[in-house]
Amino acid sequence: MVIPRDILKYYAFLQATKISVGVDVCMTFERRFYLNLPEVQKALHANRTNLPYPWSMCSRILNYSDTDGSINILPLLTRIVQNRIPVWVFSGDQDSVVPLLGSRTLVRELAHDLKFPITVPYGAWFHKGQVGGWATEYGNLLMCAVVRGAANMVPYAQPSRALHLFSAFVRGRRLPNTARPSIDE
Repeated sequence: MVIPRDILKYYAFLQATKISVGVDVCMTFERRFYLNLPEVQKALHANRTNLPYPWSMCSRILNYSDTDGSINILPLLTRIVQNRIPVWVFSGDQDSVVPLLGSRTLVRELAHDLKFPITVPYGAWFHKGQVGGWATEYGNLLMCAVVRGAANMVPYAQPSRALHLFSAFVRGRRLPNTARPSIDE
């Protein structure tokens, strides 16, 4: 699988800036700042039509609905996986917005509906010689991963682990299940 270098550069860029992430307000400001940088938008293939206004979390142009959060995404995920497209669902182990038990339950129910066996049982995955989190894989196409030490915004709380998870996904590789670095790292 080809690694989208632009996206990897974006994550490296975020890591290199040593962002302070103590408060949600700061994260919102930093997110708005970085996602409006032309080089970040180019790396993400965003704002290709050169919109005359900056990106923001909330928009008067788009109409967000409070009911959107309760939409059942299982049918959509089912269609994606049935088309042999891998899906990894992840949560931080300190996430109070999308608790990891909810993510694990969703993925387990989807695997059950698709009659996918467990191909990698729930266990630790490693990054830089430490436990990066835990994961279960079903049918070689569906995974639920937990990122240790991360809250709702995994890349802010654990940028290195998030990049490691993302890189494994785009490369089509399993997360390492030993503390010894693989030959690919």
